[in-house]
Amino acid sequence: MKLRSLIIFALTLLMLGIADDADAQRRRANKYKKRRQTNKKISHYKGGQRGYGRFKPYYFFGAQINAGNYFGDLAPVNKAASTDISFTRPGFGLHGGYKFHNSVAIRAALNWVRVSGDDFSADPTDEASAPRYARNLSFRNDIMEFQAGLEISLLPNYGGIQQRLPLNVYLFLGGAVFLHEPMGKVPELDYQSTGTPAAPQAGEWVSLRDLGTEGQNLGVVDAYSKVEFSIPVSVGATLRLPGTNLNAGLEFGVRYLFTDYIDDVSTQYVGLDQFTDPLARIMSDRSAEATSFNGDTRDLSGLQINNTSTGFNSSGFIGGGIDGATRGNPDDNDLIFVTSLKLTLLLDKSPKRSAKFR
Repeated sequence: MKLRSLIIFALTLLMLGIADDADAQRRRANKYKKRRQTNKKISHYKGGQRGYGRFKPYYFFGAQINAGNYFGDLAPVNKAASTDISFTRPGFGLHGGYKFHNSVAIRAALNWVRVSGDDFSADPTDEASAPRYARNLSFRNDIMEFQAGLEISLLPNYGGIQQRLPLNVYLFLGGAVFLHEPMGKVPELDYQSTGTPAAPQAGEWVSLRDLGTEGQNLGVVDAYSKVEFSIPVSVGATLRLPGTNLNAGLEFGVRYLFTDYIDDVSTQYVGLDQFTDPLARIMSDRSAEATSFNGDTRDLSGLQINNTSTGFNSSGFIGGGIDGATRGNPDDNDLIFVTSLKLTLLLDKSPKRSAKFR
């Protein structure tokens, strides 16, 4: 009887030990399972954005106000920082695209912008600027541009339009084709002729490309095209307008041009006696004029200007009217800077349908 009781007691202890061990293993398994679930959640964490989930592509369309600036042969000095902001000119544009990735969108835009320059803005007392002041060339150019490329956001956007970030920064890189036509304002008088008679088409804006001011129509250099290409690079910021599907934006961009003739200036002077068109002769060399293109009196004291036309002869800096003298710098193409204030409407890729069609 005593032996039987001992056997039962031993078996009871053994069963209790097995049960306790099984429970411990179950607790460990649950612990590891919870740890794996926690790690999985951490790996899918999206920065605490409310309602985050799988990114939902969307379209966007908008309009912008542009401000154009230029750097080239008619800048005050040969430094990009010398761009004269007083020549900033307005423009406008339309843009649209498709955001297909949480950080990347394809974007296209149609822009109109005006740029201009005037040698009168150079400093006649500065050794580096005086030759430009003496040259006295000027222009304006209305540019119509179509561009397309990729807009890459600094911060990714998860979920749909309503989960977009309140503020984001982006980089745009693409390609562009543009139509341009440099224009010049004809002076009131022909300062290159004896007696300074009235100039033909005085006071009018005329196409400098058509005139061939560097001898394009004389076979001296090749004519340049109205249609050119550029590489636009921009940085911008977008601001979500609360309670709407609208974004406000500010963008700063530069166009790296494949031409040096935005300002109609690139190579050398052609001798004034070679021109058969008197207007082409006048617009090719403005150094003899007493005023700037808009009528401001020029300070010619201390300037030495070469000009071999009748009634105007001296020696020194600029070489106006002398065949082969430097008129521009063909080694560097022009640049255009565009600042845009934008308003953009965001549209879901798939519009919501009413309940009866679901």
